[in-house]
Amino acid sequence: MSRRHPPAEGLPDYARLDEAGEAAAAARRMEARAAEPASAALFEALVRPLLPGVRRVLEVGCGSGALARRVAAASDAEVLATDKSEGMLAVAAARGGRVAFQRWAAPDEPVPTGEFDLILSSVVVPYLEPSAAEALVVDLAARLRPGGRLVFIEQDLQTDALHFPDPELRTRVFAKDRRPAPRHLALGLRALLRAAGLALDPPCAHLWITHDHGPYLQDLLGAMARDATAAGRITEAERGHWESELAALAARGDFAYSLLYHRVGGVRPAALSTPR
Repeated sequence: MSRRHPPAEGLPDYARLDEAGEAAAAARRMEARAAEPASAALFEALVRPLLPGVRRVLEVGCGSGALARRVAAASDAEVLATDKSEGMLAVAAARGGRVAFQRWAAPDEPVPTGEFDLILSSVVVPYLEPSAAEALVVDLAARLRPGGRLVFIEQDLQTDALHFPDPELRTRVFAKDRRPAPRHLALGLRALLRAAGLALDPPCAHLWITHDHGPYLQDLLGAMARDATAAGRITEAERGHWESELAALAARGDFAYSLLYHRVGGVRPAALSTPR
């Protein structure tokens, strides 16, 4: 699946991890984020309530497999997790868990087969062009059994918040992606689910918040400052101040980072026609 834009500043190029040689580093970042207590709370709030009675689950864009492992541990469902990156899948498979992993550049390849009670995707559509996101939603809706649910867990980057004593410097560092946001991001996915014939779930959101300046955020916030320096928005001295001040905030117990996640989902009615 194609994509028009380069990656956002501070982030690996998730759309082409294998080609860029970034799969292993991206997997480490994903696992560090998954280890945050905030990620466990996110799962409890947005995913676990979907699992009772579910027999077969598909995750699209599983990355290092952290979400799929949580689903398998919290249910008796058969879990199939897919990703387009061979490097990511190698990391995911090595970590084990009661999960089957399979490469799938959705929906350009004719796998997986069968119908699913629940299809999950977390932070994949931001890396797709609008036309590709629409095609993905239509394809996944057709893979649901009647009564099955398609769910996207998506970040609302407009809520990306970090406590920092110098708001002006924070703004220049956090200008990580100045492109206009496509209409299909976060709650914009509701229009695509509706067009695919699904009965929409009520909007649901959860605030991912942590006071721990741990490995994940040290990597993320450090990379954002590095890219802001390369782009000329901050100086090397300001970059040093950024990193030292974050460490000082954490030492004082004043560090706080948060980001809102939306759960956007819909249920397949019995009469939904499939395009395949």
